[in-house]
Amino acid sequence: MQKRNTHSLLGAILALALIPAAVTAQSDPPPECPEGLLGVWRGDLDTDALLSVRIVVAEASPGRYVASVEGASGTEEGVPVSIGGERMRFQSTVLPVAFEGERSDAGGAIEGFVYYGSAVAHTRLLRVAGTSSWETTWSILGVPAESFPLDLYVVREDDGNTYGYFFFRDQRLPSLYGHGLSCRDGTFGVGEKNLGLWFEGPFDAASDVMDLSVSGLVGTASIAFRRLPEDSVPESPSDTDVSPRTGADAGYREHAPPDLGDGWETANPSSEGMDVGLIRDLVEAIIAQEMTLTHSVLVARRGKLVVEEYFYGFDRNTLHDMRSASKTVTSALIGLAIDRREISNAEAAALSFFPTYRQYANWDERKARITVHDLLTMSSGLDANDSDPESVAAEWRYQDQTAQPDWTKFALDAPMIADPGSQIVYGGANPLILGGILQAVLEEPVEWFAHRYLFGPLGVHEYRFFHDPSGVLYGGGGMYMRPRDMAKFGQLYLDGGTWNDERLMSEGWVRQSLRKYGPIVNRWENEYGYLWWHSTTRVGDRTVESSEARGAGGQYIYVVPELEIVVVITSGNYRNGRYRQPEEIMERFILPAAIQ
Repeated sequence: MQKRNTHSLLGAILALALIPAAVTAQSDPPPECPEGLLGVWRGDLDTDALLSVRIVVAEASPGRYVASVEGASGTEEGVPVSIGGERMRFQSTVLPVAFEGERSDAGGAIEGFVYYGSAVAHTRLLRVAGTSSWETTWSILGVPAESFPLDLYVVREDDGNTYGYFFFRDQRLPSLYGHGLSCRDGTFGVGEKNLGLWFEGPFDAASDVMDLSVSGLVGTASIAFRRLPEDSVPESPSDTDVSPRTGADAGYREHAPPDLGDGWETANPSSEGMDVGLIRDLVEAIIAQEMTLTHSVLVARRGKLVVEEYFYGFDRNTLHDMRSASKTVTSALIGLAIDRREISNAEAAALSFFPTYRQYANWDERKARITVHDLLTMSSGLDANDSDPESVAAEWRYQDQTAQPDWTKFALDAPMIADPGSQIVYGGANPLILGGILQAVLEEPVEWFAHRYLFGPLGVHEYRFFHDPSGVLYGGGGMYMRPRDMAKFGQLYLDGGTWNDERLMSEGWVRQSLRKYGPIVNRWENEYGYLWWHSTTRVGDRTVESSEARGAGGQYIYVVPELEIVVVITSGNYRNGRYRQPEEIMERFILPAAIQ
């Protein structure tokens, strides 16, 4: 999320125009706090007590099911489970958790979605051996640990107000969003929006310790924040305490990634014509932090996964924030909807999908001419420029307001600044509207459509979406996937819409998606497709063309048809200016390794 402001720290955090949802900020001017509270504080957050939920579904009698939902604050037993067709649903009346799922044919799992605040997470409840019950333990963090170091920056900004900013020291964890800092009657309080936390307790401005209570959505805990000495404050607020790799085996030795039975055939890179020396050089550059904060590098060559390397505590089971690379998944879902005739074609008028919107602000007859194609190419003509802090429908504007919970309507109410189709201006409002279109045309929730026709056939079982406040799946970002599954998504496009010889998407849609429709006028003049970027890279005397899904901080899915490779690079370069580092990795290491 981007947020326009005059605050020095926040301005530095938001300096990169590609940073989407969940940077630390707060919008309401807080009461003044004493100077003694200013500084950087560190504590250990009991994430297990605050954020972990155990869900159990049991067959009480033939065809009748009940659920229990357990958090640190207690267990709710006997939650009724409603059955509609093949789908079962329940919602806790005590905790903000709901579940909707379907039993597998063999009965070994219930596969479905956990609904938790704005998060929609696909997961599986596995059958407990010898019983008629299924269970899972789920956390929005997605990383197993009882606690994590947490830093709180209390900062007096240029406007004279005091603000609180939170940072985890482990990049596997999500970005945080501080709000509502207050100092009243000797009590300090500050909230965190993304995880739903509230910190509160007495303060002594002369003390170097703050003992606070923390209230979460599923429990409470205590945390002791200790002031960090100035020489211990990280150089950047988002610096990690985790090393890239340690130990004698930290470097790279050629090997095939493991065959997990997940649809990937694997092989040694040299057997598929990759220069192993360059792969080794890349791994060494990441470990030496020459290639900073690279979390994973995966390469598939000729349909086989040949490189799968993780760093900074990430592994193949860790979901990664895709940021704006999520937009390309939205493009795929639109294509699947067109293939299945839920949408007539890409020339359909966008406003035709919203008959309940009786009128629009800033009416301009050109709004009626916006098509699905225009939204896919970010050429709607709406004032939705994510690089312009004055833009009416820039991403930070709709995400950082509460007056209009329907973000699709917010975006469509923006003024027109160009004719539809006349210029490509990068703005998250375009795929946001596409998410609204999917919601309007599908007879089932968008996440179920994605599961049934995209992720299920790809063998992808762990992923997470993000909903806007009105319950519409956000098409502009916020998705989490495993890198190994991101590579499947790229392979689907490299293979013209098939995965392991099964057609999931029409070849015509793939060609249409990867076509070049023009340059992005506000982003480095890259050519753009249907929410796919295009690049041309010079390698020696050769020029290589690629298409990419891209997200802030260095989340890239490369599709390179002429070299028969798919590359996934995930990173944490959100605030150091190195968010395009994957392009350097491709130019120096991976493309030369494939070309030899």
